[in-house]
Amino acid sequence: MFKILGGTYLELCIEPQYRELYGSGLRAAVALSNTGKKISFTSCIGKDKYDAAKSICDNFNIVSNFKLIEETVSFHYYHPLSSPIFQSSIFDRPKVSLPDIDAENILYYGMIEATAKVSCDFAVYDAQNSIGFRETESTAEHLAILVNQNEARLISGLKDSVDLEQIGRSLLESQGAEVVVIKNGSSGALVIEDSGIHKIPVFATSAVWPIGSGDIFSAAFAWKWMLEKESAFDSAMYASRFTAYYCESRLLPLPTDIPHYEALSDRSKKKKIYLAGPFFNIAERWLINEVRSCLLSFGNQVFSPFHDVGFGESLDIACQDLEGIKSADVIFAIVNGLDPGTLFEVGYARAIGKRVVLLAENINEVDLLMLEGSNCEITNDLSTAVYKASW
Repeated sequence: MFKILGGTYLELCIEPQYRELYGSGLRAAVALSNTGKKISFTSCIGKDKYDAAKSICDNFNIVSNFKLIEETVSFHYYHPLSSPIFQSSIFDRPKVSLPDIDAENILYYGMIEATAKVSCDFAVYDAQNSIGFRETESTAEHLAILVNQNEARLISGLKDSVDLEQIGRSLLESQGAEVVVIKNGSSGALVIEDSGIHKIPVFATSAVWPIGSGDIFSAAFAWKWMLEKESAFDSAMYASRFTAYYCESRLLPLPTDIPHYEALSDRSKKKKIYLAGPFFNIAERWLINEVRSCLLSFGNQVFSPFHDVGFGESLDIACQDLEGIKSADVIFAIVNGLDPGTLFEVGYARAIGKRVVLLAENINEVDLLMLEGSNCEITNDLSTAVYKASW
């Protein structure tokens, strides 16, 4: 039996509207329920959501082992790329201690409300926080650690390092792992083993739903590496493809056939993005700030007229803005409201052969005629626009 240990959380998002009971552990259990392997899932759940969580597990033939707590932990997002706000009184109480788990194979997601100690032959550990596998007092004969950049820095203690290879090698040694996979957002992932280091590409999709994407990567990696005994490199390649499938479709369980997507080229060089959009009122300035923060967090260089030029004489501003467009790799344009200045910037960029990604919310299709006809990449979804501009 394949065992999964991890959180069951209520996830809510304002834009786009979304409300689901998942969390890393339950999402992974559902994702892998189509693999033909019997799954046992251990988690905590609030009394208010026990029936719903049990029903989900029963529907997908998952053996559930829930520890009841006072209330279900919830994650609130303003949009999928925003930092979630945790809402639960669980933080006012000590962490719940779950029973020790002995297993041949276990997929272990770190939890904010509970601790657990596991002993197994093969383990895939997705930290979800700053606690290393060894710090949980767990043991595994064969260990793979999957973390994002921030988690990798915190667990390794190399908080100021930008060298992911160095961080990965440090984790191999300190955690006693055979494999470390550092998930790197729009830049793919890095697989670090004693025998070498491999880069894993991102696979292009028409849409990107990022909530839960890291959970799916870890689940698919565990499936291939632990259960099918694929190499770490091949398992990570499969995981990246399955993650692309989930991000595009939001469908679970994962298919048994490996989806085909086009791999994007290596992004070792920082991309320079020109951020076009109106900033004449507080709502527009908030959106410009938010998009800029998202683009910067993806490792891009961002030229924003609002931040980097500001207000002044028209001729001076226009000259600086046009120079910014000329030097950019990509134009990210917010065309909500069809601001004339932004549309001019888009037209100028396309005239000189620049790639343009448009965020167009609540715009009539007829108003997008020239933008579509000039091969701009248009979406009404913020997350998709940020990813496309960063690819």
